[in-house]
Amino acid sequence: MLYSSLPLLLAALTTAAAGDTLYDQIGNNAGDSLTGDIYSSMHFLPVLPETSDIAAVDAVTIAERSDVDGVEFVLNGWGGFEGPAAVTNWQVNVYSDLEAAASNLIGDVLSQSSDPIFIEDWTGDGWLVRLPMSLTVDSGVYLLSVIMSNPYPDNGWTGVATSSIGDDQAWQVSPGGNYVFSPYIEAPDNLAYRLTGTPVPSPGVLTTLIAASLITRRRRT
Repeated sequence: MLYSSLPLLLAALTTAAAGDTLYDQIGNNAGDSLTGDIYSSMHFLPVLPETSDIAAVDAVTIAERSDVDGVEFVLNGWGGFEGPAAVTNWQVNVYSDLEAAASNLIGDVLSQSSDPIFIEDWTGDGWLVRLPMSLTVDSGVYLLSVIMSNPYPDNGWTGVATSSIGDDQAWQVSPGGNYVFSPYIEAPDNLAYRLTGTPVPSPGVLTTLIAASLITRRRRT
């Protein structure tokens, strides 16, 4: 009977926390935490000599080993930006450190294109966008960006909104060298990013839960 109960126990461990917020700098869906600025984050279409890809980068802290299933962010823009319909690609990048981001905007931990999901009950400025992803990470601090491929100048500039939630440290990163701050500039801001997923139980936790299940069954019998 032990083996028949184990699948239920393991299922509870993997589903109870599904979709948990692992890290959040967005806050409520009314957008009360937004501070009104935007960090550019885009791949220019077409590619022109006078333009360089640029990313809105912020640090995220993962408290324990986790399966990350999505990143959410608040999209906005300026300079003729008419909305997300013209964006042709949405790329999530996870970096091990600032040096990795500043040398190449493609994430050294993860670089993945994803189809956007627009959160309908968002009532704040811009758009709350969810990009599904699949990544298992250990606890620690990682850097994150979402880069949109956007027609320029037809659809202006795309970017990530700023937030009052966080440690007041974010980066505008562009290794290409066409900006005065290249490869990056640090500013006392927070970017409206959120990571969701499921903490992965350690072997010790699993052993404890299985032992507790056995004790409970013995008491019942």
